[in-house]
Amino acid sequence: MKIAITGHTAGIGQAFTKILESRGHEIVGISRRTGENIRRTEHVANMIEPCDMFINNAQTAYAQTELLYAVWGRWQGIEGKYIWNISTQMTEHPINSLPDGQDDLIMSAYRNQKIALEDAARQLRHKKKWPVISIIRPGSVATQENFSNTNKCDVNEWAKLVIDTFTNNKKIYINEISLVPTIKSLEL
Repeated sequence: MKIAITGHTAGIGQAFTKILESRGHEIVGISRRTGENIRRTEHVANMIEPCDMFINNAQTAYAQTELLYAVWGRWQGIEGKYIWNISTQMTEHPINSLPDGQDDLIMSAYRNQKIALEDAARQLRHKKKWPVISIIRPGSVATQENFSNTNKCDVNEWAKLVIDTFTNNKKIYINEISLVPTIKSLEL
């Protein structure tokens, strides 16, 4: 399968890239570090169009949502196309105040941008059967090496769990999923 991934050089995008490449998939990586910018919507949509799957991971203002619309417009009604939109758990709850001096206003804007992405995904999902559109909400994932918080999930373990969840359930369509670190594993 040919898979386009935005933000493929770091964090969640990099973890998806490593795992999917190791499983034999062809990756079309799109990242500022490699000279691409998702704000160049039509250019990036052209890169994604020949792919089978798009992992819409990189986020800059509302460009992630604009890119979703551009790719959907090219893929609408084409069987075998899949879009995974990487959102955030923050869409589920308002942001009051953040620890460690994080900027509440910046994070509130980020949350609203991800809400727009999720709303767009839901709207487009009901227009056509294809492409299949999913929303994936990470919780606390250690996306940078300098994260020392033990309450964060390892980014590679998280990405593998996402991939395995989608690929091991062939008869179940997952339109939205939240995967967060556990406090204690459930044993059944």
